[in-house]
Amino acid sequence: MFIDEVLVFIKAGDGGDGIISFRREKFIARGGPDGGHGGDGGSIYIEADENLDTLQDFTNQRHYRSENGKAGSGGNRSGKRGSDLIIRVPAGTMIFEQMPEAEGELLGFDHKLSSHRFVCDLDKHLERILIAKGGRGGKGNASFAHSLNQAPRLAEKGEKGEEKTLFLELKVLADVGLVGFPNAGKSTLLGKISRTDPKIGAYPFTTLAPQLGKHFIPYKKPFTVADIPGIIEGASKGKGLGIQFLKHIERCRMLLFMVDLDQSSLEHIKNQLQILFEEVLFYNQQLKDKKWIICGNKIDTPMGRAMQDSIQSYFHSLSLPYFFISAQRGDSIKELMNFCSEQLELIPQIPIENKQMVLYTLKDQKISIQRIEEHLFKVECSDLERIISASDIHHPGSLRYISRMFKKIELEKILKKHGIKEGDMVEIAGKRMVWS
Repeated sequence: MFIDEVLVFIKAGDGGDGIISFRREKFIARGGPDGGHGGDGGSIYIEADENLDTLQDFTNQRHYRSENGKAGSGGNRSGKRGSDLIIRVPAGTMIFEQMPEAEGELLGFDHKLSSHRFVCDLDKHLERILIAKGGRGGKGNASFAHSLNQAPRLAEKGEKGEEKTLFLELKVLADVGLVGFPNAGKSTLLGKISRTDPKIGAYPFTTLAPQLGKHFIPYKKPFTVADIPGIIEGASKGKGLGIQFLKHIERCRMLLFMVDLDQSSLEHIKNQLQILFEEVLFYNQQLKDKKWIICGNKIDTPMGRAMQDSIQSYFHSLSLPYFFISAQRGDSIKELMNFCSEQLELIPQIPIENKQMVLYTLKDQKISIQRIEEHLFKVECSDLERIISASDIHHPGSLRYISRMFKKIELEKILKKHGIKEGDMVEIAGKRMVWS
């Protein structure tokens, strides 16, 4: 079953607790504190895998947890770190994080994905993102010993691991997308040019999910071809299979529009091609910037051969490259595929969709700035988030300490580059402060 949208819940491991312990050995007086630290909780990563082609596995398991860190022990022994969890998804998967309901309402979102914030677009094999960081292990009492308190009875609890609800959306990655009405011959062509065995039948909507195949040409780079399930008039508004699969053509570098020439009316063929163009553009106007090719199929039939001569002048008037083929018999397929291969060498790779940009780095900690709305900025930095999470931002002493930290990492300079003004809100670790 082809699944391209799914909701999953993830929970990174909690950090282990630090402990209170004192060294007790015979003949050794005043051994002192030796409570060890708790181990860090395991983090959760999401990794793209080109060997996967559906999100079906997530329908059976929607909850994912990494291992908790173990508590420390005496003798200054730290607890074991929790194991990380790697979740594998098909290449071309976009990740969205569900926003708090109140925040979604605040920003005025109402679309299906409006309550989800874009996180990342995993479009390359083995590309990986840290999606939920494990909690830091608590410090044992040995860390709190100093000259004024040589026997501290104090230890930290481990931090909670990050917990998120994610929306995963898969868009098929292909070089050439086959677009056409049901029974135009797309599946037959895909089976002819690749080693796939798509379902073929003389009835509408034989193909109910995108099919991928790879075409090989000697001494040239192979390319992938996707059979997009049949589009009908009104698909961009939800008719037929609706926009369920129209979205997959967004990731294709080239669109091949197939029309069935085995028709009794020339006007009917023209009308079908026009509908295909309109439905694609109604769905996304930016698709007009892709390379378009017209392909008239079924010239092996008497009616198809007759229509080939009649429709050729119309195809020429569209100022688009066009071919006449027989997907069943194989006529002119080699020429069509060679043309696609030559054009793909001139077409740039599919651009990455809005990947979050990391702006600055402090030691090993990355700092990223996200402008959520006109007067609201979100800052992400694990060191900064840990400090603010543990601080009472209403206490003057805490605010002075946080202010010194801002100056240390030059946060003001970074935010000014993003256009922050006095009175705007800054969100860090779920806490919001007025910038002044």
